[in-house]
Formats: sequence, structure tokens, C-alpha cells
Amino acid sequence: MNNRTFISFRKIIPAFFIFTISLISLIAREDQLYTGWAVADITPPEPVALTGNLSKRISEGVHDPLNAIVLAIETRDGNSRKEQAIMVSCDLLFIRAQTQKKLQVIIAERIPDFDASKLFLNATHTHSGPGLIDGEFFGLYDVSEDEGVMLPSGYEAFFLEKTADAVVKAWKNRKPGGFSWGLGNAVLAHNRRTVKFDGTARMYGVNDQDFSHYEGTQDDRVQMLFFWDTNKSLTGIVINTAATAQAGGAGGKISADFFHEARQTIKEKYGEDIFVFFQVGAAGDLTPVVHEYTYRRAENIMLNRKGITFRQELANRLLHAVDEVMPYVKDDIEYNPIFKHTVAKVDLPVIEPPATPFYMVDDVTPAEIHVLRLGDIAIASNPFELFIDYGILIKAQSKAVMTLIVQLSCHHSGYLPTERAAEGGGYSADKYLVGPEGGYKLVNETVTLINEMWE
Repeated sequence: MNNRTFISFRKIIPAFFIFTISLISLIAREDQLYTGWAVADITPPEPVALTGNLSKRISEGVHDPLNAIVLAIETRDGNSRKEQAIMVSCDLLFIRAQTQKKLQVIIAERIPDFDASKLFLNATHTHSGPGLIDGEFFGLYDVSEDEGVMLPSGYEAFFLEKTADAVVKAWKNRKPGGFSWGLGNAVLAHNRRTVKFDGTARMYGVNDQDFSHYEGTQDDRVQMLFFWDTNKSLTGIVINTAATAQAGGAGGKISADFFHEARQTIKEKYGEDIFVFFQVGAAGDLTPVVHEYTYRRAENIMLNRKGITFRQELANRLLHAVDEVMPYVKDDIEYNPIFKHTVAKVDLPVIEPPATPFYMVDDVTPAEIHVLRLGDIAIASNPFELFIDYGILIKAQSKAVMTLIVQLSCHHSGYLPTERAAEGGGYSADKYLVGPEGGYKLVNETVTLINEMWE
């Protein structure tokens, strides 16, 4: 090899390595996950009518704050955007269609590089929060400004302002990172529908002389998504449970229920700066175990021994579920996951409405559902108080390693009972607009949308 050849070769080698490193860098950036978090304090600044009970209650203060937690997710291929989603978990009874649509319009104007149709809300189902529409439940919670309270329409405007600011902040805060998942255990809820020997059903009848059996099952698994920055520092956790925020214990005050204690307990251990985002799975026929009467006396004695409330007990059980999986999830972080997001409108058969429906629902059909794939995980929303059997059917048929069902999302379509529940009747299965036929169609459509993402 002469000197000229050697010099040329010496020039080529650095260029080759620079090209190779650049190529590796481009490959590494393919489907890079970006996430951003924010939180809005959506606690009403004035007294409000509290939704969720059969009589009007005017709030008498604040037991603990209401939050809207925002998680923005995006993947990028180099400088081009591949997929995106913004999820908002709200400490409310349910989500109204008009409220989500108004928020999407605001976000379309404030975040022009985001597809606003891919923003969706879910509720934790607290019974100690405000409504969003004047005259909700056909006037059951109707109030006037003369009563010195904030109207639901006024609260909706307040909610939209606070939540929109948080959504914009979360989107602007997106940074490269990764996620991992975990499956833990916590006894949080039980089936609240009991069946008598004559086949009829009702809620909370375990102490009845003619009690035969619980109508359905329960789900004690806690599904979790952990989000990390590039230094493997935890930024937030999505926690999906089949337990609604109905433990009570706030009296007539505004409250996020036991999810408040759960957030505080988890943050105290894993960092005050992390975000804790709650989703409620299929739980239309479930209720927190504080209402479980078989062990009620023994549970109360144990709480007295521990010196804590039932809300704190549930929070501790959730913390133990996080502790259970934490040693394993940090070593299995995906920074370049497959990410897909489908927004679908599903037409569901509607039964003849009852003459005096218990509550006002909106946009029963078509049902707006969001289906996401994040790595091996699926997330599927629905607008119902969905009975647990439907959730189990979706999970069993899903190709995902783990499927998170998110009820009470996008709009409010009431209870969706099973066939056996409809036959038994009783609260939650006597007045509904979408029945078992619609339930099975929802299952099939959701499973199809999920499994298409794995083809």
C-alpha cells in the first residue's frame, strides 16, 4: 500500500464511523417515546351541589382537593411525528360529552400540532364532586345562584380553563423517556349485586334472610404503567383498578375519595414530583370493600387496631401493589415501543327508554371509544358504568399481554348490565339504555380494534 492509498484510507475510516454512528443514532430515534405530565387543581372555588346521591347535597367545605392529571404521549421517527395521545384522569362522577368536545376545541386552537380528537377524559367516579350541566339528573341537583352556590355550568367553565392549561403544559413538557408495566394485587372492591333465592337481585343484600349468592365476580388485580425519563428516574404511574372512588368518609365535603390518600401515600414513598394517574376498569357492578358486609365487623376492628380509616387502608393496599412490582419494572423499560391510537364511533342498539329514567345520559350511541397500543399493552375506553363480565371478556380475547379497560370515558352512557343482571333487575340493572345485546357488540368491536393493532 503506497502513502497516497494509506492517506485516502485514513480519511475514509473516520467518515465511515461518522456515517455508522449517525445511522445507529437514527435507528435509536425511531419510535422514540416522549411523555409529558401536568396536574390541574379542579377543586370548586365555591360551594357546589354534590352529584352521586339520591338527594341534593350542598358542599360544606373541602375534605381534599380534586385533580385532573394529564399524560401526553407521543412517538417520533426522527423529526416526524408518528402517533400521539393525551389522556386526562378527572376526580369527577362522570364525563360529559359536551365538556370533552369543548376541551378538544380549545386544545385544537392552543396546540396546533396535536390532533385534538386524540384527547380523551376519564372519571374516577367520586360521589363528592360537582356536576357539569345545569339541571343534571332531571333537576335532582338543580341549584340557583340565589343559594350561594356555583352552578354546574359555571363549574364547567372553571374546569375547562384549569384543565386546558394543564393539557398545554403537559404537551410542552414532553421529553424522551420510556415505560414499563407491572401487574400487582390489591383487594379493593367486591361485587355489590346480590341474588335472592327467587332469582331477583338488589344491591348490598348479603344480610338478607333470602340471600343466595353474589351475582358476579370481582377483580383484585392492579394493572400499572410506569413512565421513566432517560436517566431511569420515575416520572409517573398509571394505575388501573376495578374500584371506583366510592369509599366515602368525606361527609358533605368535596373529596376525591380514597384516590386522594392513595396519591399521597405513593408520592410520599416514591417522590413528591411524580404523577399518579387513576383509571377505573369495568366496575359497573362493583363497589369498594368498605361496603362489603361479610367481613364488615372484623374489618372495622382491624382498622381500629391499626388506627387508620378505611380510605387509608385502601390506599395502603394500592401502595403495596406498587411495592410488589417496583423491583422488577425498572429493569424492563421500553424507550422505543410500538404506539398506536385509534378513535372509533360504535353504533350500539338502544332499548326503549324507561318512562322515568333515573338519570340523564348523553350520546349513548354512537359510543366513542379510544383504543391504544403501547408496546405489549392495550388501553380501551368506554363511556359506560360497564359490568365486570364485559371487561373480562375483552381482556380474555385481547392479543395484548395486558389490557387496561377505562370506563366512564368521553361521555356518559349509564350502566351497561349483563343478561343475568337484567333478568334479576334491581338498581343498576332496571333502568338503562344499552343492554346485553349492546354490551356484547361493544366487546366484539373493542376486541377487533385491539387485535388489529397486533396484525
